[in-house]
Amino acid sequence: MKTVIRGALFVTAMLAAGAASAADELLTMPIDQALASPAAKSRIDPGIKLLFGFNRIEGGQDARLYKTVKRVRRPVNKVANGPVPTDADLCASMFVEAVQDLQQRATREGNNAVAEIHSNWKDDETASDSTYVCAKGSAYIGVALKAVLVKVGG
Repeated sequence: MKTVIRGALFVTAMLAAGAASAADELLTMPIDQALASPAAKSRIDPGIKLLFGFNRIEGGQDARLYKTVKRVRRPVNKVANGPVPTDADLCASMFVEAVQDLQQRATREGNNAVAEIHSNWKDDETASDSTYVCAKGSAYIGVALKAVLVKVGG
């Protein structure tokens, strides 16, 4: 009986230690580098204006707060041909996918700009016009963005 209790306590302790070590590491990444990536050049629509941080568009109409867009993927440990992508590469890729999703939503709703883009990982909002937050966990890398969709011009 003591062996069973000790075994159960050991398993519980190991699970608790694993859960504690699985906390997200929040990385602050530069927006301009992500938007200059090859993925951004092929995915981001230059016709949909983007404003980060607390920047608003003067004269914007039909402003709609858009819920958080979250993009997550498992980290890559091996690649068949070529180098393993860095955390920065994976973060940039997730960021570009999230921005693309915001732009597509703006287009569907009849808007042509996305303003006040904030990082919003696990409902912890961070606003910056030069950086975004990328979360790195033991089993994933992810980006979450929140924004206001607006229409500018005629």
